[in-house]
Amino acid sequence: MRIEKLSRGRKKKVILAITILILLIEIIYITNSKAKYHVTSNIQIVKGKVSYSPYDFKIMAMYKEEDGEDTKIEEMPESGYAIDEERSYCMRGDLKITGVLKTIDGYHTISKLHTNDKCYLYFKLKPLTISELIASRTIEEGSKNGFTDMDQTEHADASGKSKLFSYADDLGTTYYFRGRVKDNWVKFGKEGNDDIWWRIIRINGNGSIRMIYAGKGSSAPTDDGYLNNNGASSQLQTSAYNAYYNDNKYVGYMYGTDKTGSAGSETTPTTSYNQAHQNNFDSDIKKILDTWYSNNLKTNYGKYIDPNAGFCNDRQINTTPNQWWTSDKARGYGKESTAYAPFSRLKDSSNNANAKHTPTFKCTRKEDTFTLPGAQKPNGEDYGNHKLLSNNGKGENSPIGLITIDEAVFAGGYYYRSNNKSDNKQFYLYTGQYYWTMSPSTFGTNGSANVFGVRSAGYLDYNYVYYALGVRPVINLSANTKLSGDGTKDVPYEVS
Repeated sequence: MRIEKLSRGRKKKVILAITILILLIEIIYITNSKAKYHVTSNIQIVKGKVSYSPYDFKIMAMYKEEDGEDTKIEEMPESGYAIDEERSYCMRGDLKITGVLKTIDGYHTISKLHTNDKCYLYFKLKPLTISELIASRTIEEGSKNGFTDMDQTEHADASGKSKLFSYADDLGTTYYFRGRVKDNWVKFGKEGNDDIWWRIIRINGNGSIRMIYAGKGSSAPTDDGYLNNNGASSQLQTSAYNAYYNDNKYVGYMYGTDKTGSAGSETTPTTSYNQAHQNNFDSDIKKILDTWYSNNLKTNYGKYIDPNAGFCNDRQINTTPNQWWTSDKARGYGKESTAYAPFSRLKDSSNNANAKHTPTFKCTRKEDTFTLPGAQKPNGEDYGNHKLLSNNGKGENSPIGLITIDEAVFAGGYYYRSNNKSDNKQFYLYTGQYYWTMSPSTFGTNGSANVFGVRSAGYLDYNYVYYALGVRPVINLSANTKLSGDGTKDVPYEVS
């Protein structure tokens, strides 16, 4: 046999061909092996749209939590929801893959998926801290409102969220809703077996959330979400503010007694300003609120209530003369005709509505700032009168009160100008009912104490304290509370 020796050139060609053949075999093997899946980098899904190529993976189904049940959806929710990491998964053949579907910094993120993975996404309500809630809104300075008229405007930003307005209160900077609002609904607590509905008034200067009762159970919002058109069901009941009325002291959330403290002194006209406005006896409306809080919120929900926020029953005397009295006779006790500071912020010396209201979130007198024992400002300073207790200030903690007339102005109300247009553009505090605030107005020449309220037509006015008007509790959720939802009637904020 004759053996021919390959030349050096031919040998190189053979080696190159063999190398290419080996590489082709490896590529074919890899392509058809388990390593055929393409690993993607993190993919962020913005505003409900998926930024991926169709060959990367497939979303088989998406579900959104609503009222405790899963609802199938066609588009990812933009806000208020996060991917439920425990329930969301992908299938890689017969293998179930978890931990790759997350919501990070507000973005729905899908990572480390392989080609042809099939994913099932479940969305749950996303908890928000109070600071995150504020950060998610557009903020405007409240002083720019002017307060020259009622406000029915829908103050929404480009994303459709209601704006917040900033102003100073006793605890720092407060952020409040104004006008026609659709996303300040909260579902918190139980009244019997019924969920309780609220509306956020503002975020207090210490970060707590101040909100007003808006109904329960089946009285949840049924309109387009801007208003509460459920009438009487938007309040607990009707009641007198105080059944007695023939003394200045009956403008008080609590009130004083005479010098002797003798039997029957609760109804005896007082003989000095200090005695009239001491906090010795509960008003009739405070008794109702204390009982309701004890029966419905204290045991299971009291831990969420802020211990430092207060309620202002502003009994400071107005020293600007008006049609009833002059400043040298504004003594604020007994049957003396007296106007209180909230009155002067809404009306002028001729008893007409001011061209511009001058509302405030601050409460001048410590005695009028109702707080729990031990309440403090964020800087550690002692705060308020520490009289938010049941049983004439001697019982259990009862951190509940009423809205002020100033808060109603900030929210869009105005003295004696109706806010109930037929096109349903009322401000969010309109309910079609006449209900109490806790702001004193006057003790008039007719011998009756008067306190401000929000009328059924939506305008602000005052009435005799013995009239039976609506009772709408106000509470404050602690600053460390986390809320899920987006604040609309369909996805209300809930404590997480």
